[in-house]
Amino acid sequence: MNESTPLDWTWFTSGKGTVGVVKVMTDNGEIKYRIGAVDGFMEKMDVLQLIAWGADFPAHAGEALFPRSEK
Repeated sequence: MNESTPLDWTWFTSGKGTVGVVKVMTDNGEIKYRIGAVDGFMEKMDVLQLIAWGADFPAHAGEALFPRSEK
């Protein structure tokens, strides 16, 4: 993924770690969703890590998680 702007994100935390989902706008204006495990210590770094290295998250599931919200 090239340059992307984070629009919103959420975290799921358990005793085994933290998983995040990030809604991003790509440099060509497309909305994508990324998911992955993160350290959970620095939110900004975790968001950037998901943008760079997170797995694709299904658009229909991302739209359900982030109904027209932006941070």
